[in-house]
Amino acid sequence: MRLGVLGDIHANHMALEAVLAQIYAEDYDGLIFVGDYVTDCPYPRKTVEILRNIPERYRTWFIRGNREDYIIGYGKNPHGWEYGSKSGALLYTFEELAAEDIEWFAQMPVSINAELEGCPAFIACHGSPDSNRYLFHAETPEAERIIEEMNCGLMVCGHSHTPYIFRRGNKMIVNGGALGMPQNGQTCAQFAKLEYDGEWRAEIVSVEYDIESEVAEFYESGLIRKSGIWGRGIIATIRNGVNYTVNCLYEVQRLAAKRGLTVTDENLWREAADNISMPD
Repeated sequence: MRLGVLGDIHANHMALEAVLAQIYAEDYDGLIFVGDYVTDCPYPRKTVEILRNIPERYRTWFIRGNREDYIIGYGKNPHGWEYGSKSGALLYTFEELAAEDIEWFAQMPVSINAELEGCPAFIACHGSPDSNRYLFHAETPEAERIIEEMNCGLMVCGHSHTPYIFRRGNKMIVNGGALGMPQNGQTCAQFAKLEYDGEWRAEIVSVEYDIESEVAEFYESGLIRKSGIWGRGIIATIRNGVNYTVNCLYEVQRLAAKRGLTVTDENLWREAADNISMPD
């Protein structure tokens, strides 16, 4: 039994296409998608269409990530987002998606206890079984608590953008990393391969894709103009494997608190980008 765990695509459809091409060329039985399918990269509907047209020969599971929650929430109460560095990428994504796409997200669970003939039950979630915004890493007290509380031998998750295989005794938590926005200096698209033949084994797989073609779409789509420094940070992240956007946001928050300004101030974003040495 072989399963793929794919998550944190963030609308990077070119990375997704490269990963699926490798999966389709091999022998997989099912695909587990653990959330954050859209926001940040251009043309989010391309990613949604790919996901909704996975060949029928694969058993699939789809988990809702926090990014899907943002989009669903804005649809119910559309205010507070505007073009610019703070929320421009989110607003762009919402406006590009169809109502049926957002409804598809809304039908997804936050976590599942899944069963598949030929292997034991497992948990799939984005952040944790209780929250798609809960962030934890391997080898931390939070990871130790979660694996201790697990009622099965395997949990797969995402959200942290950091791949790992965390074992304690006969239990394992697997994070396949960010398929569309890797970190830790990694620029290849990443996912996890699971195999079961009486016990679970896991491997993190890296797949090269055409990064510069993905970057070109930021300009072609108009997203770079609508998302300001955030969009520039996303490009730097996929080129360098460094989370420039979050680092820049933290610096903006620090500067805003210090000066009594709002985090929508574009001058703060430009200053923060310089402070963290964000590449052009």
